[in-house]
Amino acid sequence: MELLSVENTEVLRLFLVAVVSIGAFLTTVFSLMNGIFNVFPFHYILPIILVIYLYPERSVLFSLVLSLMYISFIYLLGSADPTQIAIATAWFAIFITLGVVGSSYAIKLREERTRVRNILDNSQDGIFCFDTKDLRIREINPKCAHWLKFNRQDLIGKEISAIWTDNNEIRQFISDVNEEPEKGQKHREREARFRQKDGAVSRFVISPMLVTKGQVLCSAVDITRSKIVDEEIIKTLNDLERQVKERTADLERLNEKLRAEILECRRFESTVLNGHPLPPKWEDI
Repeated sequence: MELLSVENTEVLRLFLVAVVSIGAFLTTVFSLMNGIFNVFPFHYILPIILVIYLYPERSVLFSLVLSLMYISFIYLLGSADPTQIAIATAWFAIFITLGVVGSSYAIKLREERTRVRNILDNSQDGIFCFDTKDLRIREINPKCAHWLKFNRQDLIGKEISAIWTDNNEIRQFISDVNEEPEKGQKHREREARFRQKDGAVSRFVISPMLVTKGQVLCSAVDITRSKIVDEEIIKTLNDLERQVKERTADLERLNEKLRAEILECRRFESTVLNGHPLPPKWEDI
């Protein structure tokens, strides 16, 4: 079904290009046969722009073919009017320039989009983007979605509250983002609790990377395991401290008991050997 969808999309694109191109040709023929010379050249701009958007690698060749068709109509149906030929030559140059320049920019834009997509897909950090107005997720990379046990497509378009459960944290984060940081400083990191697909809660450190046009691009680092380890370490230390205190108390009680026994033995020895009790000195114990 996915392959069929791609084929249908390609057929639709070719159909659109063919329709607007044929429309430009028919408009040219009709205009030249009825003495209209001012409007029809603009109809060639639409197919050129459409091909630049859909097929930037082929737009230069397409512009050349379309321009040759245009100037051929002028020579065949324009009654060899020098003025029209001169204007057609200028339009010919405009169409070629539009195709070349548009193709160059479109290719660079596509390469930049591909580069950004590769960065998002291969980043070891989680990255997500959401709108600060409607709070909907605009983009999320596979790493972040995997940490939350979602498919990436399941989250795009959803409200951020689907994963970020604390509304107070969201409001505070947006408030911090909207405030301009001091010169030389960046927006500070913030710890947040995200809900996984199975309902479990994960802890993340998130920081704004880019804020533009009401959208904020954030990096997210999963610290759930480190938090669990820290909590276990703290619990272990508390248990050890409690055990030490209990052991110390036991030793103190045992020490007091031994002192009492020693004191009793000293008294007994004094009574037996001297015939009368001599209280032992505390320093002797």
